[in-house]
Amino acid sequence: MLDNKEKCAVFLDIDGTLISNSFKISRENLDAIAKARARGHMVFINTGRSWGNIPEVLHEQFELDGIISGIGTMIVMNGKPVFKSCMSKDLVKRVSEYFFDNPQYWALFEGIKNVYSIENDEREKRKHEISVSSPEDCEKICADDEIQVIAMGKTAPDEFRELFKDELTVFQFETYADCVARGLNKAKGIEKVLELTGIKRENTIAIGDSNNDYDMLKYAGIGVAMANSQQSILNMADYITASASENGVARAIEKFLLD
Repeated sequence: MLDNKEKCAVFLDIDGTLISNSFKISRENLDAIAKARARGHMVFINTGRSWGNIPEVLHEQFELDGIISGIGTMIVMNGKPVFKSCMSKDLVKRVSEYFFDNPQYWALFEGIKNVYSIENDEREKRKHEISVSSPEDCEKICADDEIQVIAMGKTAPDEFRELFKDELTVFQFETYADCVARGLNKAKGIEKVLELTGIKRENTIAIGDSNNDYDMLKYAGIGVAMANSQQSILNMADYITASASENGVARAIEKFLLD
């Protein structure tokens, strides 16, 4: 059972959790996070976005104790990476070959530095993304980066899952899928943080809304689902807070850490 008189750690998803329809964090969420940290608790982002796909505006809005990015593939604390396990160059090349052979799927290769895109008619490149036009082009452009996550649209087919079953874990969403190196997930990121900080597992709170949050909500002492969560997350959560648009993060922090 969580003891908020001891040091606790909160792990927050970004999209659909900390933020709703924009990259502006609400004042209520910011205040709750600041109050929790002022009481000696630690607050971490735990996102499916790669480091290179986290908008700079989020970094600028508030202070944190660390960021777990790329579904557990990298942890940054005090401005320095303390853990990193990205995809091999060979795996990235072979996955890119699959997408160029199957142009019905768009793909994003999310790196530590940048985001690289293979577009199709269903999705246009965003401003911050770098286009790649062939497997060789992908290999060349990504040579100076490390890929944390590969996103694809829409549903990851059985063929893809079977082809990379020993190398990738696929998290399926309604309109896209996230792929990460086998054996990594958001819970693994929390586990690493606890090793480094000495915080007890039972004194952790994880807050999220989607399928790649399942592992961290299950692992944490208290798993909190946003009201706007996917049904699978609502079904397994220990507690359901308000939606992202209604400052559900603040409500959960207030309930468990600020009472």
